[in-house]
Amino acid sequence: MSLKPLGEKISEGYPYSKFEASIKNPSSSVVAASGSHPFLVADMPRLSGVEKPFVVITATGREAQELIDFLGEYDSSFELIEFPSWETLPHERLSPSSETVGKRLRAISRLLELRSTPAKHAVFVIMSVRAALQPVHSQLAEHPAMEIRAAREYSLAELPLKLIELGYERVDMVSQRGEFAMRGGIVDVFPVTSDHPARMEFFGDELEEIREFSVADQRSLPTKLDSFMLYPARELLITPEVASRAREMAAEFPNLGEMLEKIANAIPVAGMESLAPVLTSSMVPVFEFIQEGSQHIVISRERIRTRAEDLRKTNEEFLHAAWDAAISGAEAPIDLSAGAFYDWEEFLQKLAETNHPV
Repeated sequence: MSLKPLGEKISEGYPYSKFEASIKNPSSSVVAASGSHPFLVADMPRLSGVEKPFVVITATGREAQELIDFLGEYDSSFELIEFPSWETLPHERLSPSSETVGKRLRAISRLLELRSTPAKHAVFVIMSVRAALQPVHSQLAEHPAMEIRAAREYSLAELPLKLIELGYERVDMVSQRGEFAMRGGIVDVFPVTSDHPARMEFFGDELEEIREFSVADQRSLPTKLDSFMLYPARELLITPEVASRAREMAAEFPNLGEMLEKIANAIPVAGMESLAPVLTSSMVPVFEFIQEGSQHIVISRERIRTRAEDLRKTNEEFLHAAWDAAISGAEAPIDLSAGAFYDWEEFLQKLAETNHPV
C-alpha cells in the first residue's frame, strides 16, 4: 500500500486516518514533508498496536541523533536505544573508539533482554544505515557486561584478569575509557559507557566503596555509587579460540605476523576488529539480536539507497588499500568479505525472510 499526498501536508488536506490505516500494513509507505517524519515515527506505537521494538533506520548518524533528541523530548516514557556506527570502516585497519563500542554492546545487551522479557512501554532502536548494514560477529552475546556492586567480595588477584579479558587496558593512571589502574587496595576503571571513571576501594577482597573521580586531577567526586556496569571495551575479544586462529594465520600470512602474534598472545592491537571475519565463527546482521516481528521504519529510502552504495564502494577501496600489500606473498588471499557492508536490497530481503517487517 502506498500513500502519496504529493505536496499536501498531512496536517492539511490529507486525512490522518489514511496514515493510521497504512500503519496496519507493514509494507506500506508514506510520502510526507521531512519535518513531519519525527512526529509520524513518534505516533507509530499508538497507531500500530505492536508491542515490540521499532527499529528506525536513517540516512546519516546526525539524523539518527536528531531523532533520538526529538523522541526524548516528545515522550519521556519512550525507551530509546542508540546503536551507533563505527567511526572507522569495516576493512580499515583502525579500531573504533571504546565509547562507540560501549554504546553498541549496551544496545545489544538490552535487545537480548527484550527478546526474553518484552517491555510494557514503547521502545525505539535508532541507527544510521551505516550501522544497520555492518555485520557484527555472532558471539557478542557470549560476553555479557559485568556488574560491580559495593559491599560485595571480589578477588583482587582475579579482577585485573577479568578486566583484561573484557578488553580493558592496564595503565599507570586512568585517563580514557577502556583503561584501568591498580594501587594497593584501590582499583580505578573507566567504564566505556560512563561519563566519569570509577574508583573502587577494597578492604581485603571486600569492595567497601565506589566513587566517581575526575580525570583532570584524579580527585574523587562527591558522587557515590552503589553499582556500575562494565561492558567490554572491544567488540572483538581475544578468547582462546581467537588467539588460536591468529596463531594459525600467522604462518599463512607472514606480512601480518606482528599483528597476528600479538593477538595470539592476547595483546590487543589497533585494527584487529577488521580481522573479525576470519578470527571468529561467523558474522551476522545486527537485526539477528532484535526480536522477531519488530517493525523497521526506513526514513528517506532513496537517500539511504544512495548512501548504502557509496559505503560499499568506499569500503572496497579501503579493503584493497589496507590489505593487498599486507598479504602479498601469502599462499592464499585473505577473505574478509563477511565483514563488508551488506547490499541494501539484499538487506531488505533478509529482513523480510526473518520476520522483520519494513
